[in-house]
Amino acid sequence: MRGVRTLLIIGCALFCLTAVGVAQRLGGDPKAKLLKNPVAYNAASITAGRAVYAKNCRHCHGLRGKGDGPLAPKNPKPADLTDATWEHGSTDGELYAIILNGAAPRPSQKESEMKPMKGTLSPTQIWQVVNFLRSIGPHPPPVK
Repeated sequence: MRGVRTLLIIGCALFCLTAVGVAQRLGGDPKAKLLKNPVAYNAASITAGRAVYAKNCRHCHGLRGKGDGPLAPKNPKPADLTDATWEHGSTDGELYAIILNGAAPRPSQKESEMKPMKGTLSPTQIWQVVNFLRSIGPHPPPVK
């Protein structure tokens, strides 16, 4: 009985970890939408986010976030991070989740649109990238 209970607990834990680590779906994520950005939106965090973005994201999304980086795949083309259409959600929490967990492939595609950055970037670095994306997006908030 003890072994069954242990296996059940381990199975539940693995299920929960898998559910949390799945790629962001089209249309956003209600749970991620509730996440609040703990990193202040200011010039310092935007500058730090720009540096992280330049090192880890520009190869596909391009230096200006247009989805035209030198290693950008043709299909699917990386998202234009400066336009008003963000298919995987547009709150800070949803942006954080998609950077952390990657994007799920579209139904017509076999491969993921974006690989997860979990294990590559720290949570603070991801929030800084979110702040940078806000600064280049369609309606950035004012810098404090």
